[in-house]
Amino acid sequence: MTFNVDSYLEYFLTLLGWIINNGVFGLLVSTGLFIAPLVGILIKTWLDVKKQGADEGNKGDLLIDWLSIQFFPAMFVIVLTLAPMLPISLNNLAYHVDRSKQCGYKVPLAPQQTGYANMVSEFADKQAKVPLLWGLIHAINKGILHGAVSTIPCKPDLRQIRFEVQHEKINNPALLTEVRQFVQQCYLPSRRKLQESQVSMNVAQAREVEWLGGKILISNSELYPRYRAMQPMKRWEYDKHRDQGLPNTGEGGFPRCDQWWSDAQVGLKDMLLLDMRQNLSAKLSDMFTNANIQDEALLRTLLRPENISISRGKVYAGYGGSLDPTFLNNTTSAVSSIGVAAGSLVAYPGFDAMRNSLPMIQALLIMAVIILTPVVTIFSGYSLKTIVTLIFVQFALVTTSFWWELARWLDSFFITILYNSPGHTTESLVNWNFLQNDRDDLIMSFVLGMMFLILPGVWIASMSWAGVNLGSLADSFTKGSKQVQQAGEKAGNIATDFATSYGKSKVLK
Repeated sequence: MTFNVDSYLEYFLTLLGWIINNGVFGLLVSTGLFIAPLVGILIKTWLDVKKQGADEGNKGDLLIDWLSIQFFPAMFVIVLTLAPMLPISLNNLAYHVDRSKQCGYKVPLAPQQTGYANMVSEFADKQAKVPLLWGLIHAINKGILHGAVSTIPCKPDLRQIRFEVQHEKINNPALLTEVRQFVQQCYLPSRRKLQESQVSMNVAQAREVEWLGGKILISNSELYPRYRAMQPMKRWEYDKHRDQGLPNTGEGGFPRCDQWWSDAQVGLKDMLLLDMRQNLSAKLSDMFTNANIQDEALLRTLLRPENISISRGKVYAGYGGSLDPTFLNNTTSAVSSIGVAAGSLVAYPGFDAMRNSLPMIQALLIMAVIILTPVVTIFSGYSLKTIVTLIFVQFALVTTSFWWELARWLDSFFITILYNSPGHTTESLVNWNFLQNDRDDLIMSFVLGMMFLILPGVWIASMSWAGVNLGSLADSFTKGSKQVQQAGEKAGNIATDFATSYGKSKVLK
């Protein structure tokens, strides 16, 4: 039997949970505690029989009949829910990736190829056994979950894409150093020249010069084409016309800043995109119909000061203020940061982190339920009500993933509405500012918090309530059968008494 799981942590914690489950059950068996509920059932049934009147007939037969009614559910519970039967190990645990393939998402790596590789080695020779009922329940829960998730239409997870892009760093230290050199030798001198010239610019033009690859900076002959690299670059050959007056050391040429940025395959732009795309989801390209718009959106986000911090400072000052570090500009920036921080506190901080941590919490809770199952079952006196409740608790925990998938789809749908309007560019699925904005979706954060936290909470509470009520129904089967037998026995006693009295009257006559 194959046990499907839906997250890396669940892959290991499921096995760990059943290993500990087997150990706990073995401990309860070796200490004899598992017999205590059976002894309790025996004593309780004996006391109930003693309370019956003299008209109940043979008390010994009655005790045996009642014990059979009480012990049968207990034996059923022990055999199906506690006795280890189905083997489980890393060999028959499978990480479920069908949804990723169905929707064209980036298929997750196998656990052995991730940072969890050490855990794979740790659990490689471990094996546990799952009781028959819980193995069946696991298969049913996962089947219902995957079937329900497949009914949700495929849609790019925009917030996850933004999370990936915003948290993408320049991985190559040499490339990071080159960005710093480009900023110091090309971008800052060009921005300073623009500021000194006091050229009037509209909003679109001002936004163009806010980042390293602005078209105005590249095309204006007085900006990037005027400046050059101050050190030889191996990716460019030495050009005696372009590099006249500079030493030919054999280490490469001295490209102009516009060449340094935009030359095909060797320019800083293409080098950054190549480094960045190694870790990004394939669905990112579906957001854009224009490759240039996509490249600009990615690079604008990657080259934010927050993404390329080094040592104690940053490669260059942020774009929010001015190049002139006056007291007023610094104060304005500080007040703005405080405002954003306050807004973030109001609107549930760290939603991206929350979304990524939810499956981890789910895996831990599922493991806890697995470990507690033998303890709860035995201490409940092998109650059918408890078993039904545990079934619903597991079902609710496992299928919570459906609500997160639905919330993720709705979240992407709301983002599309928020950022895709006639006033925005039509060359992308959403306004590419979505990749950078940290301040304009606080209301969306409230909605997100409700969808990802409150809806699963309501679901789990509903399932737990249903489990308790169905558990009571299952418990009533035992009580009902006992009452039916009692009624039948009383009817039999009445019939016997009537027959005896009738026989005596005939004899007397």
